[in-house]
Amino acid sequence: MSILIKIISFIIIITFSFAEECIYNTGDCSYDIKQQYFNENILTYYLSFFDDNNLQSQTKLFSYQVQSLGNDCNAILNIEYTLQIFSPEIGFDGYENFYNGIAQVSVDVGTQYFSNSDFNIGSFQAFTNSSYNEDLVSYLSQSGKLPNGQYLFQINIKKDDLEVCTFSNNIDINRPITLNLISPGDIFSDISSSIVYNTSPLFTWYSDYCNNCNYSIRVSEYNPDFHNSIHEALVESSILPVNQSMEYHELSANTFIYQSAIDGLMELEIGKFYVWQIRRSFNTTSETHYDYSQVYVFEIKVPTKDQIDFSDPYLSLIQTLIGEEKFHLLFSVGGELERFITSGESVWINDKEIHIDILHSLVNEYNHGIIQIEDLQIK
Repeated sequence: MSILIKIISFIIIITFSFAEECIYNTGDCSYDIKQQYFNENILTYYLSFFDDNNLQSQTKLFSYQVQSLGNDCNAILNIEYTLQIFSPEIGFDGYENFYNGIAQVSVDVGTQYFSNSDFNIGSFQAFTNSSYNEDLVSYLSQSGKLPNGQYLFQINIKKDDLEVCTFSNNIDINRPITLNLISPGDIFSDISSSIVYNTSPLFTWYSDYCNNCNYSIRVSEYNPDFHNSIHEALVESSILPVNQSMEYHELSANTFIYQSAIDGLMELEIGKFYVWQIRRSFNTTSETHYDYSQVYVFEIKVPTKDQIDFSDPYLSLIQTLIGEEKFHLLFSVGGELERFITSGESVWINDKEIHIDILHSLVNEYNHGIIQIEDLQIK
């Protein structure tokens, strides 16, 4: 028996790849130029990153190796480093130059290197383009960072006014905003309904798309007779991480689900309250940035015979999607789907088979009115 849910939703993911080496021959010398490193994990570029007076302390963005072999290899390479941005949120409907950086690298027989810290900023092209100057300047003055969008980094290398090599890296800068907890529990004002019938609950949350985010979790016991607030309980001492010198327990990158029974790090007890929070982190050109979810609280109780067994983590998601009344009619004692549990790793949405974990994001979109349930079928 299966449940088919019809919704309105779509997801778009774009990836890019580029060449990372070129060879230039001139006379008796051969120059082999390779891109050694390009940092694709940065999600926020602060304006100070492009400050010519701050270059030596910059985050390492890229590094190139120039290997020269042969005779008469002594030469000056003129290198231009440009950044173009495609960002509809500030009125860029195509790639526009943001700035140019220039550098001269002296090479000879052997191996030399250059990186972004070797460049002097030539000009901030965006401030001289009147067609979008106002939108960009306004955004930068308010945020101090570059907007979301597609960033095209280009390195053009010339020798004796002849172009030798061109390297390109196109990266997607998409800083996340949403970070919501799903289950177990709820905010403190709904503590009476925040009951869990499983000593090893599945922790689930939702984050909007983030290509380079890491997540970590903190779980603590909450004693209403001892703690003045759930936040005090959260920070005082933790059940997870076990090591009290750590603030949060690190999880796999871009994961939205955690169950402690898998690694055996946490034991919860019937009759006690617990609080938990998720921390999201990503790299910037300044330092690591952290976002924090709200704090949820829940109580663990012993299930009764009439209580629906929510050990299947996806049942609570189905309940949210189809509504509490319809859910209890189907899944309670005597219901058509009594003792029903999900199986496999896929569900059918709009006649398409997708991974079952997408239910987490659907619940978040449903709760925020982004999607609606048009039809429900039981087969």
